[in-house]
Amino acid sequence: MQDKHILVITSVYPITEDGRDGAFIRETVVRLQPTGAKFSIFAPAYEASPTHQLDGCIVHRFRYSPKPWENFVRDGAPSKLQKQPLYYISAILYILLGTIQLFWVCGKTKPDVLHVNWPFPHGLMAWPASKILRIPMVFTFHGTELLLAKKFGFVAHILRWLLPQASVATANSSFTQNLIQSLVQEGRREESLYSKFFKLFSRFGYFHRPALVNIPVKVIPYGLTIEPKPSAKRPPEATPTLLFVGRLIERKGLKYLLEALPLVLKERSVKLRIAGKGDREEYFKALCKSLNLNHQVEFLGFLSREALAQEYANCDIFVFPSIVDSKGESEGLGIVAIEALAHQKPVIATANGGIPDIIIANKTGLLVPEKDATALAQAIFELLANPQQAAIMGKAGLAHIQEHFSWEHILPLWENAFEKRC
Repeated sequence: MQDKHILVITSVYPITEDGRDGAFIRETVVRLQPTGAKFSIFAPAYEASPTHQLDGCIVHRFRYSPKPWENFVRDGAPSKLQKQPLYYISAILYILLGTIQLFWVCGKTKPDVLHVNWPFPHGLMAWPASKILRIPMVFTFHGTELLLAKKFGFVAHILRWLLPQASVATANSSFTQNLIQSLVQEGRREESLYSKFFKLFSRFGYFHRPALVNIPVKVIPYGLTIEPKPSAKRPPEATPTLLFVGRLIERKGLKYLLEALPLVLKERSVKLRIAGKGDREEYFKALCKSLNLNHQVEFLGFLSREALAQEYANCDIFVFPSIVDSKGESEGLGIVAIEALAHQKPVIATANGGIPDIIIANKTGLLVPEKDATALAQAIFELLANPQQAAIMGKAGLAHIQEHFSWEHILPLWENAFEKRC
Protein backbone atom coordinates (compact mmCIF):
# COMPACT_ATOMS: atom_id res chain seq x y z
CA MET A 1 0.00 0.00 0.00
CA GLN A 2 3.04 2.28 0.20
CA ASP A 3 2.37 5.56 -1.69
CA LYS A 4 -0.95 4.29 -3.09
CA HIS A 5 -3.83 6.75 -3.16
CA ILE A 6 -7.17 5.48 -1.80
CA LEU A 7 -10.20 7.72 -2.28
CA VAL A 8 -12.86 6.94 0.34
CA ILE A 9 -16.44 7.66 -0.79
CA THR A 10 -18.96 8.08 2.00
CA SER A 11 -22.16 9.90 2.89
CA VAL A 12 -20.89 10.84 6.37
CA TYR A 13 -17.56 12.17 7.57
CA PRO A 14 -16.64 14.53 10.41
CA ILE A 15 -16.30 18.21 9.58
CA THR A 16 -14.41 19.07 12.75
CA GLU A 17 -11.95 17.29 15.04
CA ASP A 18 -14.71 16.43 17.50
CA GLY A 19 -17.33 15.53 14.88
CA ARG A 20 -19.03 12.16 15.36
CA ASP A 21 -20.73 11.68 11.95
CA GLY A 22 -18.87 8.86 10.23
CA ALA A 23 -16.32 8.67 13.06
CA PHE A 24 -15.89 4.92 12.44
CA ILE A 25 -14.80 5.57 8.84
CA ARG A 26 -12.46 8.34 9.91
CA GLU A 27 -10.88 6.11 12.57
CA THR A 28 -10.14 3.43 9.97
CA VAL A 29 -8.45 5.98 7.71
CA VAL A 30 -6.34 7.32 10.56
CA ARG A 31 -5.33 3.83 11.70
CA LEU A 32 -4.30 2.83 8.16
CA GLN A 33 -2.12 5.89 7.48
CA PRO A 34 1.02 4.29 8.97
CA THR A 35 0.93 1.78 6.08
CA GLY A 36 2.21 4.58 3.84
CA ALA A 37 -1.00 4.81 1.83
CA LYS A 38 -2.40 8.23 1.00
CA PHE A 39 -6.07 8.74 1.78
CA SER A 40 -8.53 11.36 0.62
CA ILE A 41 -12.26 11.56 1.24
CA PHE A 42 -15.22 12.33 -1.03
CA ALA A 43 -18.26 13.26 1.05
CA PRO A 44 -21.29 15.55 0.72
CA ALA A 45 -21.21 19.10 1.98
CA TYR A 46 -23.35 19.97 4.97
CA GLU A 47 -25.08 23.31 4.43
CA ALA A 48 -22.34 24.54 2.07
CA SER A 49 -19.40 23.30 4.17
CA PRO A 50 -16.24 23.68 2.04
CA THR A 51 -13.52 21.20 1.16
CA HIS A 52 -11.11 20.97 4.08
CA GLN A 53 -8.32 18.93 5.66
CA LEU A 54 -8.65 16.57 8.59
CA ASP A 55 -5.91 14.28 9.94
CA GLY A 56 -3.72 15.23 7.01
CA CYS A 57 -6.35 14.07 4.48
CA ILE A 58 -8.19 16.24 1.97
CA VAL A 59 -11.94 15.93 2.46
CA HIS A 60 -13.57 16.84 -0.85
CA ARG A 61 -17.04 18.20 -0.02
CA PHE A 62 -19.39 18.01 -2.99
CA ARG A 63 -22.33 20.38 -3.32
CA TYR A 64 -25.71 19.02 -4.34
CA SER A 65 -28.34 21.43 -3.08
CA PRO A 66 -28.88 25.05 -1.98
CA LYS A 67 -27.47 25.63 1.51
CA PRO A 68 -30.75 25.44 3.53
CA TRP A 69 -31.57 21.99 2.08
CA GLU A 70 -28.06 20.56 2.00
CA ASN A 71 -28.66 18.31 5.00
CA PHE A 72 -30.32 15.37 3.25
CA VAL A 73 -27.91 12.65 4.46
CA ARG A 74 -27.55 14.01 7.98
CA ASP A 75 -29.49 12.10 10.68
CA GLY A 76 -30.94 9.49 8.33
CA ALA A 77 -31.89 10.11 4.69
CA PRO A 78 -34.67 7.43 4.63
CA SER A 79 -36.45 9.14 7.52
CA LYS A 80 -36.35 12.48 5.75
CA LEU A 81 -37.68 10.96 2.52
CA GLN A 82 -40.56 9.44 4.46
CA LYS A 83 -41.44 12.69 6.22
CA GLN A 84 -40.89 15.14 3.37
CA PRO A 85 -41.27 13.93 -0.27
CA LEU A 86 -39.50 17.07 -1.52
CA TYR A 87 -36.28 15.47 -0.31
CA TYR A 88 -36.54 13.14 -3.33
CA ILE A 89 -35.32 16.12 -5.34
CA SER A 90 -32.26 16.30 -3.06
CA ALA A 91 -31.75 12.55 -3.49
CA ILE A 92 -31.72 12.83 -7.29
CA LEU A 93 -29.39 15.84 -7.19
CA TYR A 94 -27.16 14.03 -4.69
CA ILE A 95 -26.56 11.20 -7.17
CA LEU A 96 -26.33 13.28 -10.34
CA LEU A 97 -24.15 16.10 -9.04
CA GLY A 98 -22.13 13.71 -6.89
CA THR A 99 -21.35 11.57 -9.94
CA ILE A 100 -20.11 14.57 -11.93
CA GLN A 101 -18.00 15.99 -9.12
CA LEU A 102 -16.55 12.58 -8.22
CA PHE A 103 -15.48 12.06 -11.83
CA TRP A 104 -13.78 15.47 -11.77
CA VAL A 105 -11.98 14.70 -8.48
CA CYS A 106 -10.83 11.32 -9.81
CA GLY A 107 -9.58 12.88 -13.02
CA LYS A 108 -7.66 15.50 -11.06
CA THR A 109 -6.22 13.37 -8.22
CA LYS A 110 -5.91 10.00 -10.02
CA PRO A 111 -6.57 7.63 -7.08
CA ASP A 112 -5.44 4.01 -7.27
CA VAL A 113 -8.56 2.64 -5.53
CA LEU A 114 -12.09 3.86 -4.88
CA HIS A 115 -13.30 2.67 -1.47
CA VAL A 116 -17.09 2.85 -1.84
CA ASN A 117 -19.07 2.87 1.40
CA TRP A 118 -22.81 2.20 0.97
CA PRO A 119 -22.68 0.89 -2.64
CA PHE A 120 -26.17 2.30 -3.13
CA PRO A 121 -26.02 5.08 -4.08
CA HIS A 122 -22.25 5.57 -4.07
CA GLY A 123 -21.41 2.60 -6.29
CA LEU A 124 -23.70 4.11 -8.89
CA MET A 125 -21.88 7.43 -8.52
CA ALA A 126 -18.43 5.81 -8.71
CA TRP A 127 -19.15 3.54 -11.69
CA PRO A 128 -18.42 6.08 -14.49
CA ALA A 129 -15.08 7.07 -12.98
CA SER A 130 -14.20 3.44 -12.31
CA LYS A 131 -14.96 2.30 -15.84
CA ILE A 132 -13.74 5.24 -17.89
CA LEU A 133 -10.64 6.02 -15.79
CA ARG A 134 -10.09 2.34 -14.96
CA ILE A 135 -9.95 2.68 -11.19
CA PRO A 136 -10.83 -0.50 -9.23
CA MET A 137 -13.58 -0.31 -6.62
CA VAL A 138 -13.69 -1.82 -3.14
CA PHE A 139 -17.27 -2.01 -1.85
CA THR A 140 -18.16 -1.86 1.84
CA PHE A 141 -21.75 -2.69 2.75
CA HIS A 142 -23.22 -1.34 5.98
CA GLY A 143 -26.63 -3.03 5.79
CA THR A 144 -28.87 -0.01 5.15
CA GLU A 145 -28.55 -0.23 1.37
CA LEU A 146 -29.43 -3.95 1.45
CA LEU A 147 -32.51 -3.40 3.59
CA LEU A 148 -33.48 -0.65 1.14
CA ALA A 149 -33.12 -3.23 -1.64
CA LYS A 150 -35.71 -5.42 0.09
CA LYS A 151 -38.17 -2.54 -0.03
CA PHE A 152 -37.42 -1.18 -3.51
CA GLY A 153 -36.86 -3.65 -6.33
CA PHE A 154 -34.92 -1.18 -8.47
CA VAL A 155 -32.29 -0.82 -5.72
CA ALA A 156 -31.86 -4.61 -5.64
CA HIS A 157 -31.37 -4.69 -9.43
CA ILE A 158 -28.79 -1.90 -9.26
CA LEU A 159 -26.84 -3.63 -6.50
CA ARG A 160 -26.88 -6.97 -8.34
CA TRP A 161 -25.51 -5.23 -11.40
CA LEU A 162 -22.85 -3.32 -9.46
CA LEU A 163 -21.63 -6.11 -7.19
CA PRO A 164 -19.69 -8.14 -9.81
CA GLN A 165 -17.94 -4.94 -10.93
CA ALA A 166 -16.29 -4.45 -7.55
CA SER A 167 -12.84 -5.95 -7.16
CA VAL A 168 -13.39 -6.60 -3.46
CA ALA A 169 -16.55 -6.60 -1.33
CA THR A 170 -16.68 -6.34 2.45
CA ALA A 171 -19.49 -6.29 5.03
CA ASN A 172 -19.53 -4.77 8.50
CA SER A 173 -21.14 -7.84 10.13
CA SER A 174 -22.27 -11.40 9.45
CA PHE A 175 -25.83 -10.03 9.31
CA THR A 176 -24.87 -7.74 6.42
CA GLN A 177 -22.89 -10.56 4.77
CA ASN A 178 -26.01 -12.76 4.83
CA LEU A 179 -28.08 -9.97 3.27
CA ILE A 180 -25.60 -9.77 0.36
CA GLN A 181 -25.77 -13.53 -0.17
CA SER A 182 -29.59 -13.37 -0.15
CA LEU A 183 -29.51 -10.55 -2.69
CA VAL A 184 -27.42 -12.65 -5.07
CA GLN A 185 -29.54 -15.78 -4.57
CA GLU A 186 -32.75 -13.89 -5.24
CA GLY A 187 -31.21 -12.44 -8.38
CA ARG A 188 -30.63 -15.91 -9.76
CA ARG A 189 -34.35 -16.56 -9.57
CA GLU A 190 -35.46 -13.61 -11.62
CA GLU A 191 -34.65 -11.84 -14.85
CA SER A 192 -32.61 -8.67 -14.37
CA LEU A 193 -34.31 -5.44 -15.38
CA TYR A 194 -31.25 -4.49 -17.37
CA SER A 195 -30.58 -7.71 -19.32
CA LYS A 196 -31.82 -6.53 -22.70
CA PHE A 197 -30.17 -3.13 -22.36
CA PHE A 198 -26.73 -4.55 -21.61
CA LYS A 199 -27.07 -7.23 -24.28
CA LEU A 200 -27.91 -4.54 -26.87
CA PHE A 201 -24.94 -2.34 -25.97
CA SER A 202 -22.41 -5.03 -25.05
CA ARG A 203 -20.33 -4.28 -28.14
CA PHE A 204 -19.32 -0.91 -26.66
CA GLY A 205 -17.17 -2.57 -24.01
CA TYR A 206 -18.15 -0.50 -21.00
CA PHE A 207 -21.81 -1.39 -21.30
CA HIS A 208 -21.99 -5.01 -20.36
CA ARG A 209 -23.89 -6.88 -17.70
CA PRO A 210 -21.46 -8.82 -15.53
CA ALA A 211 -22.44 -12.36 -14.72
CA LEU A 212 -24.30 -12.70 -11.44
CA VAL A 213 -21.88 -14.87 -9.54
CA ASN A 214 -21.15 -15.60 -5.91
CA ILE A 215 -18.83 -12.75 -4.90
CA PRO A 216 -16.66 -13.56 -1.87
CA VAL A 217 -17.63 -11.10 0.85
CA LYS A 218 -15.26 -10.64 3.77
CA VAL A 219 -16.63 -9.47 7.11
CA ILE A 220 -14.53 -6.54 8.35
CA PRO A 221 -16.13 -4.79 11.32
CA TYR A 222 -15.34 -1.29 12.46
CA GLY A 223 -13.54 -0.74 15.73
CA LEU A 224 -13.35 1.73 18.58
CA THR A 225 -13.46 5.44 17.80
CA ILE A 226 -12.54 6.45 21.37
CA GLU A 227 -9.86 5.56 23.89
CA PRO A 228 -11.42 3.65 26.82
CA LYS A 229 -11.19 5.30 30.21
CA PRO A 230 -10.93 3.51 33.56
CA SER A 231 -14.16 3.44 35.52
CA ALA A 232 -14.25 5.60 38.62
CA LYS A 233 -14.99 3.93 41.95
CA ARG A 234 -18.46 4.85 43.14
CA PRO A 235 -20.00 4.54 46.60
CA PRO A 236 -22.53 1.68 46.96
CA GLU A 237 -25.33 4.14 47.73
CA ALA A 238 -24.86 6.04 44.45
CA THR A 239 -27.85 6.00 42.11
CA PRO A 240 -27.22 3.51 39.25
CA THR A 241 -26.74 5.13 35.84
CA LEU A 242 -27.99 3.76 32.54
CA LEU A 243 -26.45 5.04 29.31
CA PHE A 244 -27.81 5.22 25.77
CA VAL A 245 -25.61 6.42 22.89
CA GLY A 246 -26.84 6.87 19.33
CA ARG A 247 -28.71 9.03 16.89
CA LEU A 248 -32.15 9.98 18.12
CA ILE A 249 -34.02 8.23 15.34
CA GLU A 250 -36.69 5.54 15.28
CA ARG A 251 -34.30 2.66 14.51
CA LYS A 252 -32.33 3.04 17.75
CA GLY A 253 -35.39 2.04 19.81
CA LEU A 254 -35.02 4.73 22.48
CA LYS A 255 -38.82 4.94 22.75
CA TYR A 256 -38.95 1.49 24.37
CA LEU A 257 -36.18 2.26 26.83
CA LEU A 258 -38.05 5.38 27.95
CA GLU A 259 -41.23 3.33 28.33
CA ALA A 260 -39.32 0.76 30.39
CA LEU A 261 -37.97 3.36 32.80
CA PRO A 262 -41.20 3.91 34.81
CA LEU A 263 -41.36 0.13 35.37
CA VAL A 264 -37.82 0.20 36.75
CA LEU A 265 -38.46 3.27 38.89
CA LYS A 266 -41.26 1.50 40.71
CA GLU A 267 -38.59 -0.73 42.27
CA ARG A 268 -35.25 1.11 41.95
CA SER A 269 -34.03 4.65 41.64
CA VAL A 270 -32.00 5.01 38.41
CA LYS A 271 -30.78 7.71 36.08
CA LEU A 272 -30.67 7.57 32.29
CA ARG A 273 -28.20 9.63 30.28
CA ILE A 274 -28.76 9.96 26.52
CA ALA A 275 -25.90 10.96 24.21
CA GLY A 276 -26.77 11.93 20.64
CA LYS A 277 -29.04 14.06 18.52
CA GLY A 278 -31.50 13.32 15.72
CA ASP A 279 -34.77 14.18 14.06
CA ARG A 280 -36.89 12.62 16.86
CA GLU A 281 -35.24 14.48 19.71
CA GLU A 282 -38.26 16.69 20.45
CA TYR A 283 -40.54 13.63 20.33
CA PHE A 284 -38.40 11.82 22.91
CA LYS A 285 -38.27 14.86 25.16
CA ALA A 286 -42.05 15.15 24.97
CA LEU A 287 -42.34 11.44 25.79
CA CYS A 288 -40.14 11.94 28.86
CA LYS A 289 -42.41 14.75 30.01
CA SER A 290 -45.55 12.67 29.53
CA LEU A 291 -43.98 9.80 31.53
CA ASN A 292 -42.80 12.16 34.30
CA LEU A 293 -39.17 11.31 33.65
CA ASN A 294 -37.68 14.79 33.41
CA HIS A 295 -35.77 14.38 36.69
CA GLN A 296 -34.42 10.94 35.83
CA VAL A 297 -33.42 11.50 32.18
CA GLU A 298 -30.79 13.87 30.82
CA PHE A 299 -30.24 14.60 27.11
CA LEU A 300 -26.54 15.31 26.53
CA GLY A 301 -26.52 16.07 22.78
CA PHE A 302 -23.45 15.29 20.67
CA LEU A 303 -20.36 14.69 22.79
CA SER A 304 -16.66 14.94 22.02
CA ARG A 305 -14.69 11.70 22.02
CA GLU A 306 -13.24 12.56 25.42
CA ALA A 307 -16.65 13.33 26.94
CA LEU A 308 -18.23 10.24 25.39
CA ALA A 309 -15.52 7.97 26.79
CA GLN A 310 -16.15 9.50 30.21
CA GLU A 311 -19.87 8.70 29.94
CA TYR A 312 -19.08 5.05 29.17
CA ALA A 313 -16.68 4.92 32.11
CA ASN A 314 -19.20 6.42 34.53
CA CYS A 315 -22.28 4.35 33.63
CA ASP A 316 -23.36 1.11 35.31
CA ILE A 317 -25.27 -0.45 32.40
CA PHE A 318 -25.28 0.34 28.70
CA VAL A 319 -28.65 -0.14 26.98
CA PHE A 320 -28.98 -0.46 23.20
CA PRO A 321 -32.64 -1.28 22.33
CA SER A 322 -32.32 -1.13 18.52
CA ILE A 323 -35.34 -2.20 16.43
CA VAL A 324 -36.40 -2.92 12.85
CA ASP A 325 -38.06 0.41 12.12
CA SER A 326 -41.09 1.29 9.99
CA LYS A 327 -38.85 1.54 6.90
CA GLY A 328 -37.45 -1.97 7.44
CA GLU A 329 -34.05 -0.71 8.61
CA SER A 330 -32.09 -2.34 11.43
CA GLU A 331 -28.66 -2.04 13.00
CA GLY A 332 -25.83 -3.07 10.67
CA LEU A 333 -23.36 -3.62 13.51
CA GLY A 334 -23.57 -1.38 16.59
CA ILE A 335 -20.21 0.22 17.34
CA VAL A 336 -21.54 1.84 20.51
CA ALA A 337 -21.99 -1.63 22.03
CA ILE A 338 -18.34 -2.39 21.21
CA GLU A 339 -17.29 0.84 22.91
CA ALA A 340 -19.35 0.01 26.00
CA LEU A 341 -17.72 -3.44 26.24
CA ALA A 342 -14.30 -1.80 25.87
CA HIS A 343 -15.13 -0.07 29.16
CA GLN A 344 -16.12 -3.46 30.68
CA LYS A 345 -19.75 -2.41 31.01
CA PRO A 346 -22.58 -4.95 30.83
CA VAL A 347 -24.78 -4.38 27.81
CA ILE A 348 -28.52 -4.92 27.37
CA ALA A 349 -29.46 -5.00 23.70
CA THR A 350 -31.90 -6.52 21.22
CA ALA A 351 -31.05 -9.48 18.97
CA ASN A 352 -31.31 -7.18 15.99
CA GLY A 353 -29.20 -6.85 12.83
CA GLY A 354 -25.48 -7.24 13.50
CA ILE A 355 -25.74 -6.87 17.29
CA PRO A 356 -25.45 -10.67 17.96
CA ASP A 357 -21.92 -10.46 16.49
CA ILE A 358 -21.05 -8.33 19.53
CA ILE A 359 -23.37 -9.43 22.31
CA ILE A 360 -23.28 -13.14 23.13
CA ALA A 361 -26.44 -13.78 25.14
CA ASN A 362 -25.84 -14.27 28.87
CA LYS A 363 -22.08 -14.08 28.38
CA THR A 364 -21.14 -10.57 27.21
CA GLY A 365 -24.58 -9.11 27.87
CA LEU A 366 -28.31 -9.70 27.80
CA LEU A 367 -30.39 -9.87 24.61
CA VAL A 368 -34.10 -9.06 24.80
CA PRO A 369 -36.91 -9.03 22.23
CA GLU A 370 -37.20 -5.77 20.33
CA LYS A 371 -39.99 -3.26 21.07
CA ASP A 372 -40.58 -4.86 24.47
CA ALA A 373 -40.37 -2.33 27.31
CA THR A 374 -41.24 -4.96 29.93
CA ALA A 375 -38.38 -7.22 28.83
CA LEU A 376 -35.99 -4.27 28.92
CA ALA A 377 -37.10 -3.40 32.45
CA GLN A 378 -36.66 -7.01 33.60
CA ALA A 379 -33.14 -7.16 32.12
CA ILE A 380 -32.22 -3.91 33.90
CA PHE A 381 -33.59 -5.34 37.18
CA GLU A 382 -31.54 -8.51 36.68
CA LEU A 383 -28.23 -6.70 36.28
CA LEU A 384 -28.91 -4.17 39.04
CA ALA A 385 -29.78 -7.01 41.43
CA ASN A 386 -26.65 -8.99 40.46
CA PRO A 387 -23.67 -6.60 40.29
CA GLN A 388 -21.27 -9.55 40.35
CA GLN A 389 -22.93 -11.03 37.24
CA ALA A 390 -22.78 -7.61 35.60
CA ALA A 391 -19.06 -7.35 36.32
CA ILE A 392 -18.40 -10.84 34.92
CA MET A 393 -20.27 -9.91 31.73
CA GLY A 394 -18.25 -6.73 31.42
CA LYS A 395 -14.97 -8.64 31.66
CA ALA A 396 -16.16 -11.29 29.19
CA GLY A 397 -17.27 -8.54 26.82
CA LEU A 398 -13.84 -6.91 26.92
CA ALA A 399 -12.17 -10.23 26.11
CA HIS A 400 -14.59 -10.80 23.23
CA ILE A 401 -13.95 -7.46 21.54
CA GLN A 402 -10.21 -7.72 22.09
CA GLU A 403 -10.30 -10.94 20.07
CA HIS A 404 -12.75 -9.93 17.34
CA PHE A 405 -13.04 -6.13 17.24
CA SER A 406 -9.62 -4.78 18.19
CA TRP A 407 -7.72 -2.71 15.66
CA GLU A 408 -4.93 -5.29 15.82
CA HIS A 409 -7.45 -7.75 14.35
CA ILE A 410 -9.20 -5.33 11.96
CA LEU A 411 -6.30 -3.48 10.31
CA PRO A 412 -4.68 -6.54 8.65
CA LEU A 413 -8.07 -7.36 7.11
CA TRP A 414 -8.30 -3.87 5.57
CA GLU A 415 -4.68 -3.99 4.42
CA ASN A 416 -5.34 -7.30 2.69
CA ALA A 417 -8.49 -5.94 1.02
CA PHE A 418 -6.71 -2.86 -0.33
CA GLU A 419 -3.48 -4.65 -1.25
CA LYS A 420 -5.45 -6.88 -3.61
CA ARG A 421 -6.23 -3.79 -5.69
CA CYS A 422 -3.24 -1.49 -5.10
